Amino acid sequence: MADTVRGIWQSIVQTKRLYLNPHEQFGRANICRAALVSYVGMYFLFKWNQNRKAEIARAERKAAKAIAAPAH
Repeated sequence: MADTVRGIWQSIVQTKRLYLNPHEQFGRANICRAALVSYVGMYFLFKWNQNRKAEIARAERKAAKAIAAPAH
């Protein structure tokens, strides 16, 4: 069991060293970080835009309801 865990852990560490080593000669770490930050940034941008559009749609429905409902 311990050998299995150690083997899995070593493969994780080797992958981390391969992609996130800051002293890597060809800039693979910087490319990986830039890609990850870009994906996270796009996710938050899409979520923000989705919430903004939902608020606009709610305001339009509320305005349409106020116009359609007769005032007593």
